[in-house]
Amino acid sequence: MSESNIQKFAKMLQAIRGMEADIGIGSLSKTDKAVFTSIADLVSINSQEIDFNDLVLHPDLSRMPIPTLYKCLRDLQKKGLLERVGHKRSGLYKLV
Repeated sequence: MSESNIQKFAKMLQAIRGMEADIGIGSLSKTDKAVFTSIADLVSINSQEIDFNDLVLHPDLSRMPIPTLYKCLRDLQKKGLLERVGHKRSGLYKLV
């Protein structure tokens, strides 16, 4: 008997949750995960830093209110997954 699409999807979700736990993002909220993955998407091979303005323009975050985005950035910093680069108002971040 072949595996149903629902069973395949369930196994895929289990694998994703396992990977999230392995890299330490399993306990993040959905919005924190959205910001984290958007940052990872914007990071290039040449530069590990991303600018806040680029983050605001990311398609996955285009509807996120700015105060929520700032809160997510602060939460990611507190959890040790993100750090600010440069001075306090530089707007540059990088994944740890």
